[in-house]
Amino acid sequence: MKRPLSFAMPKMLMLSAGALLMVVAHPVSATVTEPDGTALPQPANPSEETCCVTGRGFAADADTLDGLFMYRGDTLSASKDAHQTPGTFSPRCGFTGQIVLKGGDCQNALGWYNATDPATAPAANQIYQLVPANLMLPPPMGLMCVENGFCPLATHTTTQVGQHTWTDVTYSADAIRTNTHYAGGAIGFALIGNPNGKCTQTKYSQAELNVLSTQYKVPWVTTLIYQSTVDPSGYYIAFEDLPMDPAGWNKNGCDGDFNDFVFYVSGLDCKGGGEECDTMLPGICAGGTTQCSNGGMSFICKQNIQKRDEVCNLLDDDCDGVIDNPEAPGLCPTGQVCSNGVCISPCSNSEFPCAPPTVCDTSDGLCKDPRCMNSNCGSDQICDRGVCVGGCDGVVCPPGQVCRIGNCVNPCDGITCDSGQVCEGGACLAACGCRDCPSGKTCSNDGTCVDTGCDKVKCAAPMVCVQGKCQDGCAGVQCPAAQVCTDGQCALPPGGIVIPPPDGGVSTTGEGGSTGTGGRSNTGGKTGAAGSSATGAGGSGSGGSSMAREGGITTCSCDTSSGPGASGLALLLAALGVAMGRRRATSRVRRGRKRTGT
Repeated sequence: MKRPLSFAMPKMLMLSAGALLMVVAHPVSATVTEPDGTALPQPANPSEETCCVTGRGFAADADTLDGLFMYRGDTLSASKDAHQTPGTFSPRCGFTGQIVLKGGDCQNALGWYNATDPATAPAANQIYQLVPANLMLPPPMGLMCVENGFCPLATHTTTQVGQHTWTDVTYSADAIRTNTHYAGGAIGFALIGNPNGKCTQTKYSQAELNVLSTQYKVPWVTTLIYQSTVDPSGYYIAFEDLPMDPAGWNKNGCDGDFNDFVFYVSGLDCKGGGEECDTMLPGICAGGTTQCSNGGMSFICKQNIQKRDEVCNLLDDDCDGVIDNPEAPGLCPTGQVCSNGVCISPCSNSEFPCAPPTVCDTSDGLCKDPRCMNSNCGSDQICDRGVCVGGCDGVVCPPGQVCRIGNCVNPCDGITCDSGQVCEGGACLAACGCRDCPSGKTCSNDGTCVDTGCDKVKCAAPMVCVQGKCQDGCAGVQCPAAQVCTDGQCALPPGGIVIPPPDGGVSTTGEGGSTGTGGRSNTGGKTGAAGSSATGAGGSGSGGSSMAREGGITTCSCDTSSGPGASGLALLLAALGVAMGRRRATSRVRRGRKRTGT
């Protein structure tokens, strides 16, 4: 009996934006061939099309792979995008299967099995049904196909309205990770042979498990695989249904068009897929997830978060390579400047002066070390005492943090992931119950991958769990310049960093005493040496013993104002990290604070 048209599903490649795909009626530059050189897939049989496709009012391409991809919106070529890999997959949440094309009249089910390494064919009772065989049964047992053969086709549209109908059904195996049959690793798929029909041979997604050619000593191609361009976790798996003979792939009537059974399975990753990766793009665009391409032989790093408007938050939101870019429109409210992720009032030489030894750069309203006033450091540098240095050179941040331009930060701060996803390393990934954790990691209750053993350990703050044991959150940490680690966080020490006072004059002990420029009530930095030792009745020098501190604003003449010198803002400034470098004003430091290397 002549077999019905076969429809082969090509493995999908991720095409670049703007690429155009020509739909052709015959194989062109085929990527998969039989061992004897036959290009795959072969064109569909015209007589079968006349009988069961156009003869039923459907378009001629309704039982072809190229037609299927077109109707489903996938930019795939049946010949150019066909692969035999990946043969095994890692199932995740949302694992479903459906039959999307049947170009024959055999009744065979699709099943999954636990893959092994090296590959071994599973026993019949170790293949677990996903899509049923008899599609004429009503849902969920079947599709309620009016005819047994050539149902479903690639489209429901027919000129014979009300005839040749079926119901699309998606079969879920969402709970496969808790299924007692699931061994926890990769799975393969099989078209289960039916001993009661003419399609008795089981075909596997793993090419090495299929019938071996006696002449060429390699397996005949019985399965083609295509990765969806619409959903990278979706794959078309196309089978030839009739048995293949070791002496020749077409001895038993196989026609090589691969439209006999075409299934679409989603919620899958190939080996190495679904893992955190670096897109090599700047800012929040850096976080990505690996996706298979080229039949699982290579990977692409798919960007997880798209660029957005820049805001003052210590992130490069617009992915231009500059954190809190001062040129970004709307970075801060009118009249404010961005410093260390916070919008503040700009400094001035009068109302809001900088605490010595920093000075106000009126060009951007930020306090800076005088030696850094004219520095123009790179976007990944800071100015340290007039020299541009890598703000993260030699830095080892506390667990769970990364260094960004001289500050240790949580890479997931400011990142919002979709439902069912979690943030790890700045990338939005599926919760670990739906993916495999990397080596040395295990799945925790919050859906993130943690060090093995840490899922069972609860550490009291400020302790953290590392490799299954609680340890000091500052153990082994090397904070950025001028910062110290306390309770697992790198920050300026309380009160700022002590810096030497400027020369305030020469001590005197004569009658009336000379207070020097620092002698008036502890200005936070102008306490001259004379102020600390004056004994005459003319000056108290009461503030003379206080040293100025970088980042710590003590009392000053502006403490009662609402500007930068106000006590509330002083605490905020003291808590924030050292200022970041910028593309233009990369040398700035926070008001009342200067960069030091110690």
